[in-house]
Amino acid sequence: MKKLILAAALSAVSAASFAAAPAWDFVQASYVMTDFDDADLNYEPDGFSISASKLVTDDVFVTGSYSMQNDDIFGTEVDFDRLSLGLGYRYALSNKTDLYGIVSYEDVEISGSGESESEDGYGLTAGARSMVMDNIELRGAVKYIDTDSGSDTSLLIGGDYFFSPAFAVGVSYETSDDLSTFGLNARYNF
Repeated sequence: MKKLILAAALSAVSAASFAAAPAWDFVQASYVMTDFDDADLNYEPDGFSISASKLVTDDVFVTGSYSMQNDDIFGTEVDFDRLSLGLGYRYALSNKTDLYGIVSYEDVEISGSGESESEDGYGLTAGARSMVMDNIELRGAVKYIDTDSGSDTSLLIGGDYFFSPAFAVGVSYETSDDLSTFGLNARYNF
């Protein structure tokens, strides 16, 4: 009987332990708020974003995100939409930390009053993700985007708290010369 109780206890402990390495197969929904750093504009849209990542080999993954935000500026509803589709490579620095790089297609559109301005280009991202505790992941990256109107470099930081190996909530912050974006997210690892 003691062996049965010990086996059940060990099984419960192993089921409660989380993955040691960052998960790359996930879907995430976020509430996002952006602040444009133009004092004359006073445009601070908010909205929702969905993103996903999927390993296609042990180290290569595809990733994508789409956000829809809007705000009222000078009495006009203005939409701010962003799309990013990328191909990435991860390198396991340790059993808890991955370094990664992404090459991406980027599209940004601002529309309102029946007019729309869209620009596209490419992005390069280099970053790290680490499980600093069994249920806490921290991440940071530098992203360079080059579009029709010029280029911009941003710094991204974030963290997630895992309630289980599959479900997490977290925060993220991205800042550049032109804008800053804050996000609250819920993630499902599959």
